[in-house]
Amino acid sequence: MSSIKYSWLTVISILFIGVVHNMVSAAIIDDLYDAKVAVVDQSEASQNAAIKQALKQVFIKVSGSQELLKQAHIIKNLAKASALIRLYTYEKVQNQLYLVVNFDQEKVQNAIRTAGFPVWDKRRPDTILWLAIEPARQDKQLLNNETQPELVKRLKEQALKRGIKVILPVWDLNDIQTIDVYDIWGGFIQKISMASERYDLNSILSARIYQAPMDDPNSGQQWQSNWILMDNGQVNSGQLQMSESQQLIDGIIDLLATQLAQKYAVSQQNGPLNTLKTQIIINNINSISRYAAVLTFLNGLSVVSNAMLLEQQGSRATFELDLLGNNDDLLNTFRLDNKIQTAVKDSPQVTNNMEFLWVD
Repeated sequence: MSSIKYSWLTVISILFIGVVHNMVSAAIIDDLYDAKVAVVDQSEASQNAAIKQALKQVFIKVSGSQELLKQAHIIKNLAKASALIRLYTYEKVQNQLYLVVNFDQEKVQNAIRTAGFPVWDKRRPDTILWLAIEPARQDKQLLNNETQPELVKRLKEQALKRGIKVILPVWDLNDIQTIDVYDIWGGFIQKISMASERYDLNSILSARIYQAPMDDPNSGQQWQSNWILMDNGQVNSGQLQMSESQQLIDGIIDLLATQLAQKYAVSQQNGPLNTLKTQIIINNINSISRYAAVLTFLNGLSVVSNAMLLEQQGSRATFELDLLGNNDDLLNTFRLDNKIQTAVKDSPQVTNNMEFLWVD
């Protein structure tokens, strides 16, 4: 490794490199390996059942998929869920007893990858959520804390279970002047996109919730939702149907988490002994503390098996990464953290598409 030398001229020139603003606003979900389950008592039977339920929640959060619970290897791990625990404790909230469990990150990830499912990093895109509802025998209304507090509470709880962050509009004068309940009801993409601009989020979900027409009077009333998801320019849409509006809220959050995971979760295309090697350049590494921060950041990404410094020239550092996924997975992960940004390609300092700027 070459010696590290710094020039103030080099540092200043690097700081003037422009940045492409293609970042996706993201949340850091720190409790992916934690779960809280209500229990009736502290008996061994109650504890074992709660630990299994907690591990199911964690498997779903970390993989982004509910389908993995059907896989044989995952079913085996659920049968011995206690073997994956780091620690647990009990807590009581308003006379309800809960078992709070923290699972071992490496063991959970290994189980998911062995089962053939992806691992979703803790950096996850925020989503702005525009919802309109037509309650029984009432007019269409915006879904917010004032109109439907119980459904909003359910929505937030389900987002927590799926390990994603959803943001509801503030509905101040700015929002009211830009969009109304009929724009959301009609799924008018242009109006929804315009209203979302102020929130600076690339992930936008709009949905309407209503009671479906009854084709068969004996089948019972069904609730239905038409949804539109816009993520970084891509548009998907669909329909959900459930027996209750609360279940429909869960379904909307589930589909959002599944859609995001399909894009951002990293499949283990390469085994630990057969990783894809790639090189990246990171500018603005002008101190030992920054070098340490960058190395910790890179090695903490689920797509990176190992990161090492190959060369340092001034404040320009070349790293070699062993990837469990591919370069696209790496770039998607980088876009979810504002500490690392893509350098402008026409800058004289930039030599390839895998060159970045460290910002702290």
